[in-house]
Amino acid sequence: MPIRASSNQGDVHAFALDAKQWTELKATYRDLNLHMPCCGVAAVPKTSNRGTYFFAHARRGECATAEESTEHLYCKSLIAKAALDAGWTVTTERPGTSPDGEAWIADVFCEKGAAKLALEVQMSPQSGEETVRRQLRYKASGVRGAWFFGARACRGAATFGQETPVFNLQPIVVGELPIVERFDVSLIEFVKAMLHKRLVWKIPRYSKPHLVEFVEDVCWACKSPVKQVLEHLHGGHSADEEALTPEDFYAGRWDPPAYTVPSLSNSLEAVQADVTNSELAAQGLNLVARRDIINGKPTRFPYCNLCLHCRAPQNNHFLSKRLHAVMQGQNADAGDWSLDVEENEKAQEPRVFGIAVIPRHVEGGGTWILGEPPNLASP
Repeated sequence: MPIRASSNQGDVHAFALDAKQWTELKATYRDLNLHMPCCGVAAVPKTSNRGTYFFAHARRGECATAEESTEHLYCKSLIAKAALDAGWTVTTERPGTSPDGEAWIADVFCEKGAAKLALEVQMSPQSGEETVRRQLRYKASGVRGAWFFGARACRGAATFGQETPVFNLQPIVVGELPIVERFDVSLIEFVKAMLHKRLVWKIPRYSKPHLVEFVEDVCWACKSPVKQVLEHLHGGHSADEEALTPEDFYAGRWDPPAYTVPSLSNSLEAVQADVTNSELAAQGLNLVARRDIINGKPTRFPYCNLCLHCRAPQNNHFLSKRLHAVMQGQNADAGDWSLDVEENEKAQEPRVFGIAVIPRHVEGGGTWILGEPPNLASP
């Protein structure tokens, strides 16, 4: 059921006519040679039982144009009227052809300057693959596309991104304004906002820092104070998906690690996989590297610290001894191997173990955001 008909005086758009104009058209349409743009058959202006204006074939004949549901016709009319009110030139049921010769018909075709936009209403089930295919056909034709899906239209678990804007409508009641899900605004308001460039694609960024445990030490080669890297906690491993803090590092750890030579090498290999040496150096930490030969001897546990100052490998055997000595001293003095910060501050003793925060940001899934309307009252 198109909402556009051709006549001796050009196209006639049902959505653009008010009640008086529609009544006059019904009385005079025979004099205008109204005909259907899809097949050339005579067109008859009609009003649906829900009050939507449309054109019907005077005789059906062999026209291949698919029938439209009442909901589809209603939404298409609202979108076309909203686009017209937004200052765009609007043509419904607009035919076109892609560069490879494939024909298409846009529900609502909008033009403004060089911009061309097809707004599609999809009420029947359609797979994500088919939606993307049709969108790419529009793109090849130099036309942008956006889709409005009814409750039964989305088939499967398709996810659409910025290249294929898809917006879901709440269950439609003809005669009432459809609501665009997630935005909680009417279809008319949404289309106007879109055409006024208030709809933007936003990719959120989240802080997901890594935490790196270290122990204060002295390089055996250059005797400079160093921070030997021990373990790390991946920034995305928080239970509640919030950004980690240094206090989170020891959460749930009740017993101290063994800190053996093999375990140190394995932990440092994991650190190297997730954290770069430049990131470690920026926090004043030692670097981490693989050294298959240390002090002239091959090793089965090659990952070790490199002194931040002289790059000398730090033997995991001696680091293990250092750690055990530190933990024994802390157990004797404070009764807590992980060093309670408040207790240390009270005792005014230097921290031996520490947690460095490695800044990291990750991008979330992109989403469409509807910006606020301009404040016309402001100067």
